[in-house]
Amino acid sequence: MICSCALATTYAQTYRSFEVRRVANDPAANGVTDFRGPTATMITEERVEFLDRYQREARRHFDAPDLAHEVISDAESADIAAAIKPQPLPEVRQRIPLKEWKYYGYREGKEGRAAAKLLLNGAYPFLETGEGKLTWRQPGRRDWEFSGQSWRMAFTLQLRLGGNAPTKLVFSESGKVIAATIVIAPDGQLSYTTADDKVVTVSEQVDSSAPHTLKLEFDLGAWKRGVDVGRYNLYVDDRKVADYVPIERVVEEGVGYAKNFSSLAKINTLTIAAGAGTALDGLWGVGYQLTGRESYPYTVETFLDEDYELQPAITDWATADYVDSLWATGELPLSYGSERHSREDLYLRKKVYVGDVEKAFWNVETLDPSGALYVNGQLVTRTDKRYPLHVDISDYLVPNDTNTLAVKVDHFYLTERVGELMPHSSLDFNIGWFAGRMWLDLVERVHLKDVFAYTETLSGTNAGGTTATSAGLVIRPTVQNDGFVSFDGTLEVSLSPWFPQEGPAVARQSYPLTALVTDTTTLRLTVPEPELWTPERPRLYKLSVVLRDAEGRAVDDYVVTTGIRTVDQRGGHFNLNGRVSMLNGAQTFGFRSPIETMITDQRNAPAYWVAKEIMQIKRMNGNLLRTHVHAWEFPARGTNDPRYAEYADQLGLMILWCPTSWIRTGRGWRDIDFEGYPLNMRQVRNHPSIVMWEAANHTQSFKDKPYSESNRYVEAVYEMMRPEDPSRLLSVNSFIQHLHYGNDAGTVTYRGEPMEPTYAWTAPGVTRGNQDSPTGYKKDWSELRNWPGDYRQDLLDSEERAYFNFEHQESIGQPNWNLCRGRPWYLLQSYEHEYDEATVGRRLSTDEWAQSQAWQGFSAWEAMKKMRWLDYDGFSWCSLHGGPNSVTYKKPLIDFLGHAKIAWHVNQMIFQRSVAGSYDVDTVYGPDDEITPVINHWGGAASATLVVEVTGENGTPIDRKTYPDVDLPEGRNKVVLPGWRPDFGGEGLYTIAYTLTLDGEDTTKR
Repeated sequence: MICSCALATTYAQTYRSFEVRRVANDPAANGVTDFRGPTATMITEERVEFLDRYQREARRHFDAPDLAHEVISDAESADIAAAIKPQPLPEVRQRIPLKEWKYYGYREGKEGRAAAKLLLNGAYPFLETGEGKLTWRQPGRRDWEFSGQSWRMAFTLQLRLGGNAPTKLVFSESGKVIAATIVIAPDGQLSYTTADDKVVTVSEQVDSSAPHTLKLEFDLGAWKRGVDVGRYNLYVDDRKVADYVPIERVVEEGVGYAKNFSSLAKINTLTIAAGAGTALDGLWGVGYQLTGRESYPYTVETFLDEDYELQPAITDWATADYVDSLWATGELPLSYGSERHSREDLYLRKKVYVGDVEKAFWNVETLDPSGALYVNGQLVTRTDKRYPLHVDISDYLVPNDTNTLAVKVDHFYLTERVGELMPHSSLDFNIGWFAGRMWLDLVERVHLKDVFAYTETLSGTNAGGTTATSAGLVIRPTVQNDGFVSFDGTLEVSLSPWFPQEGPAVARQSYPLTALVTDTTTLRLTVPEPELWTPERPRLYKLSVVLRDAEGRAVDDYVVTTGIRTVDQRGGHFNLNGRVSMLNGAQTFGFRSPIETMITDQRNAPAYWVAKEIMQIKRMNGNLLRTHVHAWEFPARGTNDPRYAEYADQLGLMILWCPTSWIRTGRGWRDIDFEGYPLNMRQVRNHPSIVMWEAANHTQSFKDKPYSESNRYVEAVYEMMRPEDPSRLLSVNSFIQHLHYGNDAGTVTYRGEPMEPTYAWTAPGVTRGNQDSPTGYKKDWSELRNWPGDYRQDLLDSEERAYFNFEHQESIGQPNWNLCRGRPWYLLQSYEHEYDEATVGRRLSTDEWAQSQAWQGFSAWEAMKKMRWLDYDGFSWCSLHGGPNSVTYKKPLIDFLGHAKIAWHVNQMIFQRSVAGSYDVDTVYGPDDEITPVINHWGGAASATLVVEVTGENGTPIDRKTYPDVDLPEGRNKVVLPGWRPDFGGEGLYTIAYTLTLDGEDTTKR
């Protein structure tokens, strides 16, 4: 038996926070004064001044002087992803991972169009194509002409330098008015030309012996003091060497210099002059044009695309004899898409040797949106669903030989599918299609089809919920008998530590079995002294189930990784391992940088992005990711990417899982994929990081119907999902206010009329939550002052169910525009800009981006601080990072390029386990007001000291008070301390800093 006291350690943990308040002598400021609302005393420009003070204090408090903090780099994210431990392989059955494939994107006539492009080189005798390159055999100049680009555009070139002559790139309007000239000397010295024919030499030379990627971003819509000057960025191998410099605007043939915008209306010509040996591996130009529509501000179109690779035909592409040497090589999961590859289906091929085969199953995570599987040229199956596939290919394989596997993934084009554009998407309708991970399982006729395990009971859990004296596991193996007689044997179950270190089995047991056709049995296993899974201390076990026949021979095995942990809502709280906990984090929409691959990867993130989103939340002191991926309106489908669960299991993050069958808004029963939910759940349900299933986001189809429709919906969702997994919480709708229920018991409607709820509304595991944003959208401060109201207070007071804020504080913060100059979304506001008028008093300009971020952060702090003392069980911010609305969505915590806004830092501050602030949402302190501190505490019992310091402009000390020996009870609670009136010394803006030091038992990491 483990004595928890032996593991206890003491600590002194310090938590810091700050607030800004205006102090006024006006008695009208006494009581809770709105920022903007009925009790407000500040006028609009005073509010802007308040926000300016807040952003300056935020820079100081968060040590973010430039508000340019990159939360985590792509390189670090890639390292974290590479360190993820792969799932263990079975030892009895033969599993063949199908990781690397040849692939090719094709639409009818592609090979003919590519050949025509290559023939154009005949007009330039000094050029030749071969080995995927356009090579200068001797010095010469080539022009590329394309449709005129008059706003913003990007050019990407893969260039290999050669010879003793310089390489010169000129971007111009018809070869007459020059926008930019780039010259790379034979020794690798690079220079570029800006306005007034100024030549700038880059200090770091280019390695002339290696290939390089050059990228230029042009902004012909750049304005400065009312005069359009035009600017560009230049990158060499992702290193910016020219930062938003003025375009050249030189007129050829000595005519002189252009003096106004009309001298360069567009860029439509690229000229490259180079010496012998210079080679171009690829050339891509993509243009953006304004639409005048706030939700869809610009179009995206490739206007130049050459890669000099031969494009083969696909006749008999699935057969063994087809030659795929011209196809690319990639690893699954593999995405394709965007307007650059519009309507090109994705084809994949792989050769696999198999020995003796009795039964063979091809497992595919998904073909999204649809596709087909082939073996040795024969069609095995077609699917028009995004479901996981488990396909018997026994009759298609040739034993003891090499077999050809082939896959076709159908392209996705929004207007060809059931669906419509939604405000958060892009005008690129070619939303990425992809093939998920795959493997072959070679088994006998009697084999294990599935294993599901979960923790049913815990005994003797320690204070931190990290260990227990024992755990009771439920194990549900499914045995498939494809033989002709019943099967008698045993199931041997063993559990051993797997992550972070492997170890010998800690529990083992055998169970008798009789299998007729397909049988699922329920087994129970007792685990002594388990290490429990928590986000702070993730611990995983390998569960192995071995199927033996009557003679004891191992027939098959099935191996999964899982964690020992429980989630419940006893006492009306979210509990993890029997201890009161919280779910704090954000949701992802799936629109990830860079913009060139944003649509391709929308539904299938690169591995480094899976790690990146998890770490962006963890570094915010968060512990929750809501997988809220969607790119079109009806029916909006989430994604069921198991990598998120695998990574979160090991990195320590809880997930609110919105599977592929999930709906965003929905139009009633027609959009609900009842068939898909169970299949999606079975694919990932062994992962302890998943703590809740979400059936729908905010269905809007039931509230104006009879309440019986809400009952039928909740009942159908419950009966669909609960039998598949009784161990997790279930959110039937992340905005239950769209259903009829007006209280937790479901005995009244939202109109206050009596109703009879379905049993499922109060069934085990069904939880509560809404999308509460009292400072968001266009609400004035009185909404927060009067929060939560009778409806939400009833839900918060429930002794049986938790209450979550599933999507909140829909307020906006402009990005730091200095970090994205010249990008397509630079200086573009969104449809949300009008929110400022109601919340601040006027629209904040692009020059006031920091004040805009201050509003977002300040309002978030005040709302979340109050919600914590009201005992909310968690928060999910909408959304984690930028990308929606063609990268103009202003609500995210992190901008599209990965930089934290003030609100990200504020979330990091409010998500501290213990944090102090004022027990009010009063923005102006009148002559009779006091500072009444409140400590929101979550954790073990502790003794605390709170120091409250008041400072003036530039941190000038004003007054200070210490609250010693504050007792903080175990659990999740608030402690309100006596009020205090500082000696402010006059009217003005003041910063109030709270430093909370806890001395107690560390219960979170044992």
